[in-house]
Amino acid sequence: PIMTSIAEDALKAVPDRYREAAEAMGATRWQVVYKVVLPAARNGLLGGVLLGVGRGFGETMAVLMATGHAVNIPDSLFDSVRALTATIAAELGEAVVGGEHYQVLFTIGIFLFLITFIINLSADLIVRGIRKG
Repeated sequence: PIMTSIAEDALKAVPDRYREAAEAMGATRWQVVYKVVLPAARNGLLGGVLLGVGRGFGETMAVLMATGHAVNIPDSLFDSVRALTATIAAELGEAVVGGEHYQVLFTIGIFLFLITFIINLSADLIVRGIRKG
C-alpha cells in the first residue's frame, strides 16, 4: 500500500502528457511509473530527500527524544546516544562564558554548520548535474 501511494503521488507531480504518451504506446501502469514518472520526478524527489537530511541535522528535540539522550559511546546500533545538537542545547546554559566547555560547545556548533554546508552544497551540485544531464 505504501508503494502504491508513493507511485500515485509521483504520478500526480509529473505532467499528464508524459503519462498519457507512455500509456498510448502500450506501457503498463508500473512501466509508466518506473520508466517515465520516476525519471521525470527525480529532481523533486532528490531535493525532498536532501531537505529532509538537512532538517534532521538541524533538529534538536525530536533527535533528543528518538536517540535516548544518553552520554556514552554506543556498543551497538540500538544503544542510546546523544546528538551534537542536543549536547549544545543541554549544556550551553551551564557552561561558563569564555570557559573551555563553552568554547568546545561553540566548536561543535561550527562542526555542525560545516556538515550542513557540505550537505547543502552536495545537494546543489547533484541537482544541477541532473538538470544538465
